[in-house]
Amino acid sequence: MYKTLLLFAYLVLSIANTSAQSPEELTQYSDSLYRQLQQIKDTEEKALALLDLSFFWSDYNTEKALYHVSASRKLLGDKANTDYYQGLLSFYLGAIQFDIDPAQAKKLYMQAENFLNRDIPTKSKTSATRYRARLWGSYGALLQREGKAHEYVQVLIDKVIPMAKSIKDSTLWGNNLQNVAMALMNLQEYSKAEQYYNNALTLLHDRNAAAEQRFTLFVNAARNALLNNKYTHSRIFLDSASHTAKSVSASSYLPTYYSVEGSYWEKQRDFDRAHTYFEKALVGAKEQRNSDMVASILFSQSAAFQTANKPASAMRKLREVLPYIEKNPSLKNKEMVYYNLATTAVQLGAYQEAVKWFEKHKIVLDTLLADKGTALTLELEKKYQTSEKENELLRVKAAHQQQQLKMQRTRLFAGIFLLTSIVLGMLSLIWYISFRNRKKITAQREKLNLFNAMVQGQEKERSRIARDLHDGLGGMLASVKLKLSAVANRAAEAQPQTDSTMHLYTIIKQMDDSVNELRRIARNMMPESLLYMGLEVSLRDLCNAMNQPQLKIDFQATNLQTDYNQSFLIAVYRIVQELLTNAVKHSGATQIWVQCSEADHYFYITVEDNGKGFDPSMQAPTKGGIGLSNIRNRVEILNGHLEIDAAIGKGASFHIQFELIK
Repeated sequence: MYKTLLLFAYLVLSIANTSAQSPEELTQYSDSLYRQLQQIKDTEEKALALLDLSFFWSDYNTEKALYHVSASRKLLGDKANTDYYQGLLSFYLGAIQFDIDPAQAKKLYMQAENFLNRDIPTKSKTSATRYRARLWGSYGALLQREGKAHEYVQVLIDKVIPMAKSIKDSTLWGNNLQNVAMALMNLQEYSKAEQYYNNALTLLHDRNAAAEQRFTLFVNAARNALLNNKYTHSRIFLDSASHTAKSVSASSYLPTYYSVEGSYWEKQRDFDRAHTYFEKALVGAKEQRNSDMVASILFSQSAAFQTANKPASAMRKLREVLPYIEKNPSLKNKEMVYYNLATTAVQLGAYQEAVKWFEKHKIVLDTLLADKGTALTLELEKKYQTSEKENELLRVKAAHQQQQLKMQRTRLFAGIFLLTSIVLGMLSLIWYISFRNRKKITAQREKLNLFNAMVQGQEKERSRIARDLHDGLGGMLASVKLKLSAVANRAAEAQPQTDSTMHLYTIIKQMDDSVNELRRIARNMMPESLLYMGLEVSLRDLCNAMNQPQLKIDFQATNLQTDYNQSFLIAVYRIVQELLTNAVKHSGATQIWVQCSEADHYFYITVEDNGKGFDPSMQAPTKGGIGLSNIRNRVEILNGHLEIDAAIGKGASFHIQFELIK
């Protein structure tokens, strides 16, 4: 019944650790830091200590955090205007705005990056790089909050981790390996996440100063193993976390540890022990006033009660979650909780309440789909405006070139008047070459127009069918579901809990699943990721979607750009889709390799399989559809080159090459 055990994701956003369990403890800890600061004699060191104190207060008291930044700026004097310190001040101001105004925080982080990426003095180079790694990590975390999990992972891999490696900071390196692992875990890529967790543990092994980082690593690695159904590994990590917790007894991550322990014992069906740990987690989360964590723990408790076949207790915990998710802007969290409230109400026989939650779930789900549509429209409008600006620039360049050509011709005729015959011969030759080039360009334009017409016609038809499915048949199914719900309510009021009523609610649930499946099919007719997330993401999603238990598809992308025109994007996507479909249906393979890359203005596609192969001199291996002829036509229209390396019993390889014209 429960779609997932993870309602909210928690990421380690800094290497600092403070218990922060009560206002009194906060004050005591801050006073201790301030007394240490007063003992520092060097002005710059004291200014940096004030900034670190500001970072500490940024999570708890904005006014105090801003005060310490201002005090640091005054203490630095004229040095505050140097690139290095302007970068640091922008970074710490961004940390203060992280939760208050994320958009402003992102601007401040990029401002800090601009200062710290300049010609910094050698003595501060390493420190500047460390701050750049931290600001990019925070910037990526804000992207993840916006639902851009893949972009967050890309920032960590492309920006943060290389910087940490360059300055040989194992702690920073290990922390961000863990952040990558957590992002992959939230994307349900548990095997990849496990690799990053193991790499992070190797880096932080036996580092006494990194006890807090190792503790969070053990907890999160245990949670990942649990989600991957590797219970033995999860127990090993939890035992290591329990041992490490003795040295970080004031850690703010203890509630998360208790929550993972509770989920582990739920899987072992030791529900008493599970709820003991969940209650410990709730106490810690409430002491920290962390409402997101409280909601996540309550949701996990409701899942445990559901596993124990106690729907009444599960419903009670779900109702406790409601106030938190109503205040939280995440529509995905609302959709998940409403769905589980509805299905649990059905178990309890509260059919009227179930209908109410199903309706709320449907409204939120429709809003999520509408938001995606709006975002897509804005992205397409942006691409259109960019294209118009580029076309205008090309027109201006062409006019300028024509003017320059006229001037050159005038000078040429004036300078070589006595050599008319030679000039005429040269002009004749130039005319012939120009005429031949014009014929080539005309032929290429005709091919391009044919290609655009074909692709646009196909894609418009796909879009039309997708809209008809979603708006037409989808609306009809939803209407039927609502009418069935009304009939079920009247039947439940007349004769509650009869077999007919229960069957009717089962049919309603099946109807709801049918609507969701219809929407999934409509989205597949025109992949949203291809239009606004780029070629690499859409091809990776395609390969993941076509993976089967008996067939593994491995996708690799190298140096792919983000500015291909839409016609080229659709052509490449459809070529790969057709090749994969042929291989899945007809090759009998257990492994397919897909590679896409760009190098030296050429785009390469390679699709290989270890199946039964075929004779390429014979007809296309597909009997239904247009098979290889469709692929050959698309490649030819784009002036590409296709090579097929295949033999019966030895698999098949398809190699495609396009020249990119900038």
